[in-house]
Amino acid sequence: MKMSLLRTCLSTFMIAAGMVGVTAALPRAEPDALGFSPARLALITETLQHYVDAGHIPGLVAGIARHGRIVYLESLGWQDVEQQVPMRADAIFQIRSMSKPIVSLAVMQLIEQGQLRLDDPVSHYIPAFTDMLVLENPADPDGSARPASRRITIADLLLHTGGLSHRNSALYVDREVRSRADTLVQLTDKVAQVPLIADPGAVWNYSISTTVLGRVVEIVSGLPLDDYLQTAILSPLDMGDTGFFVPEGKIDQAVGVYRLGPQGMQREPDMEIPITQDPPLMEGAAGLVSTVPDYLRFLQAFMNGGELDGQRVLSEPGVALMTSNQLPAEVLPIALNPQRPMRDLGWGYGFSVVIDAAESGFARNNGEFGWNGSLGTFSWADPETGTVAVLMLQIQPSGAYNLSALFKSLVAQSIVP
Repeated sequence: MKMSLLRTCLSTFMIAAGMVGVTAALPRAEPDALGFSPARLALITETLQHYVDAGHIPGLVAGIARHGRIVYLESLGWQDVEQQVPMRADAIFQIRSMSKPIVSLAVMQLIEQGQLRLDDPVSHYIPAFTDMLVLENPADPDGSARPASRRITIADLLLHTGGLSHRNSALYVDREVRSRADTLVQLTDKVAQVPLIADPGAVWNYSISTTVLGRVVEIVSGLPLDDYLQTAILSPLDMGDTGFFVPEGKIDQAVGVYRLGPQGMQREPDMEIPITQDPPLMEGAAGLVSTVPDYLRFLQAFMNGGELDGQRVLSEPGVALMTSNQLPAEVLPIALNPQRPMRDLGWGYGFSVVIDAAESGFARNNGEFGWNGSLGTFSWADPETGTVAVLMLQIQPSGAYNLSALFKSLVAQSIVP
């Protein structure tokens, strides 16, 4: 189970020497040249390595960049524990909900081009959403429903205020709304048949809405979602390892998913359609795979005001809309769990946004934006320090050992005042 520190040091050397095949990574810089303590960065490696060596997690990749240059990129542990396949720096992970900002960017691009409006009713593009019903009592999903007070808009879907539910909610699971064997057309039609849990605009409810937006992108652009993303975002940003599945030529980069249980760490079975197969369902809310180097590039484009290496993917005003809170005060605070409101966070048209760092349990600054994924992926960008960071692992439950908070704290401590 253990990955020796010797191998870790060798991995670090190979990355620095350009021997590891990291696709289009941001340029590297010496940490101390950009205000990072090499000794404190080494502590990040030592701390994360402990969790691998103790058998708590199979492996991970962590990356930090400042002012557009990588100061830290480490791969620890195993992609495949059973076969003892070491983790690569360009390992491909299921990023789950970290897909949402990428698909939200596609929507904002179409808005900038005048092909969409934030206040457009979703039913204008998907007629099945024309006459939505709202549950009288969301706690009773089989109870009575009434007509919604207004139509769901594109803005509602971007902000998770459309009244839709999460893909794993009982409301959707009981009705068999989601299957990777369905097409995006089939899924969105199923979603439209399920009552809303609240009137559009009334509450924030983390949901499947970005998947519905993916279908809107297809209708407006005339392209399948994967083709649109490739043409308008992934290719311009040189995110060559990001997509809806791991292609045959990159299977050796794929990371296994593991679960912590009574018998220790066990590999999760493949989904009904494995991540190494092109799925019928292109799931904008949770379906993408990516790497730490790719996602660092994605975040850096936002830090640069919408461009990277001369390729502009969004205007500066568009970036501001995605990375600043757009929720009205009456919808705050937001919460994934009603018992644990996230008083530090608001929501932009694509990212969570820190609006009150004093309320955060993390080392955060106001104005930070980012999001995470349900298998342990975690990302943020901090305009105050010019820093972007990404942590990727594949473990259930995703909050095990609170590694995201630990990594966040260690990164903050590594910045030299």
